[in-house]
Amino acid sequence: MGYTGEVNDKEIRKYDYYRQGEFIGKTGLEGEYEPYLRGYKGVKVVIRDNRQIEKGSFNAGALDSNPTPGKPIYSSLDFNLQEMAENMLANKIGSIVAIEPSSGEILALANSPNYDLNEMVGSSRSANYVKLLNDPNKPLFNRAIKARYPPGSTFKTIQALIGLQQDIVTESSTFPCYGGYKMGRLRVGCHSHPSHLNLPESIQKSCNAWYCHLFRNIIDDSTYSRVDIGYNIWRNYLLEFGIGRKTGIDLPNEGSGFVPDTGFFNRYYGKGRWKSSMIISLSIGQGEMGLTPLQIANFAACIANRGYWITPHVVKSIDGLDTIPSKYTEKNRTSIDRKHYETIIQGMIRVVAPGGTARGAAIPGLEVCGKTGTSQNPHGKDHSIFIGFAPRDNPKIAVACVIENGGYGATYAAPMATVLMERFLASDDSTFVSKKPILYDRMRNAKLKNFLPDSISN
Repeated sequence: MGYTGEVNDKEIRKYDYYRQGEFIGKTGLEGEYEPYLRGYKGVKVVIRDNRQIEKGSFNAGALDSNPTPGKPIYSSLDFNLQEMAENMLANKIGSIVAIEPSSGEILALANSPNYDLNEMVGSSRSANYVKLLNDPNKPLFNRAIKARYPPGSTFKTIQALIGLQQDIVTESSTFPCYGGYKMGRLRVGCHSHPSHLNLPESIQKSCNAWYCHLFRNIIDDSTYSRVDIGYNIWRNYLLEFGIGRKTGIDLPNEGSGFVPDTGFFNRYYGKGRWKSSMIISLSIGQGEMGLTPLQIANFAACIANRGYWITPHVVKSIDGLDTIPSKYTEKNRTSIDRKHYETIIQGMIRVVAPGGTARGAAIPGLEVCGKTGTSQNPHGKDHSIFIGFAPRDNPKIAVACVIENGGYGATYAAPMATVLMERFLASDDSTFVSKKPILYDRMRNAKLKNFLPDSISN
């Protein structure tokens, strides 16, 4: 939501509207929708004598105007969903983003740690701001739209789509995996599972070797004279999903994430001196890649829509306006054929089912398409990541959950996401009772060691 504060000198210089002592939206919706929320000042032109004593209105008030109140804005956030997400994030560091795929509306956008907005008003605001700024848990950092994480195995869904579109693989394609991918001294490990797997099975079991083979086949396609040509084609597909660039959400200070261009590798390795084996970690959503939780949720929504996404937005409507800005209603389409998405979804259905990596997060009667991710973290324990949407056909909700230092994707992120999806899909049922309440209780009560308990935002 953000907060308001007195304008500073920089804001006064930037906007002619404000004068010293007035207030402006500083962050969140308060900042982004300030022109709608502030309304318009009234004007009263008066006559004063040489002693500055008011003598009445000038020209009988012909130049006067009454103030106009700001327009109410209505958010798309689902109260129950937002509350539930925040409860599960307690004593953890991470974020949850939920989107309605068909509209791009944000249903929940939760960060932990958070802070009490009441701390940002009144005479103690400055002191509280300094405390929050110095808090080691960084509650002022909006992780959901700014933090960068390797997406881990959730990224395999997009890799597979690119491979299908480029005719590199088919649904029945298989690659060997005997404990991982090996080529000379290069080795990318993998967990134990049967070999060889077809494409849907590779998503279900999350085979690293499968996607190492696929990535190299995409980048090293014999029709390209140089590796950078294949890489640029691969990277351009990612940009279509809103990856590596800002999505355009109606909140200030969104991060762009990072997907390196060829110039990055030319500077690091030398122009013409790098090849696919040197950047193989990108094949499984690791390496130099960093996505925001919003971008991860957005590409999940794109898969749910079978090939398009609508710019995510938190404002549903603005009082007195027939529609919100057109950028929040237009479809951003990928160049990947719709039929290929159905193949990926076959694999995602299996993830939250017996034999899948998130089988423990399954909820009876809830059809979830998902993908777990375990994001390697050089600074400590891996991050737990999950994307999912439900139901399979005509999806109503897509969710991305990132829990820092949470370990496997199935440990924290997947249960949180499925619990949220179950609650949202039953939102019209006043008698709703979860079919697997133990998941919510376990997530809500769990405490991770990376969360410092002495934080003022606890």
